[in-house]
Amino acid sequence: NPRTHAVDGTTLQIILNFLSLNRTALWSGIAYVPSVDMLYAAPSTADAVLMVNPQTNVTDTTTLGGLGQEGGKWYGIVYVPSVGLLFAGPHSATSVLMINPRT
Repeated sequence: NPRTHAVDGTTLQIILNFLSLNRTALWSGIAYVPSVDMLYAAPSTADAVLMVNPQTNVTDTTTLGGLGQEGGKWYGIVYVPSVGLLFAGPHSATSVLMINPRT
């Protein structure tokens, strides 16, 4: 939790276990969107965008899914407040990933 500097070691443990077993990057980069108080990570080999609620440390990998299992799809992610969108740069993907955190 960035406000209290507390760490919840159990909520994200399943993700960390998967990473240590597979030694592949499921997500690449992370960006904070203050207007919705959420963190977003771009899918690299994961099938979905990783969403993290920093208040509860609850993760969501189902809302923005269906992006395929190919490796290295997008690399990095940035939130652009002037347009209210997140952008992930393509690595092996053929397009920029744009995410509207309000929808």
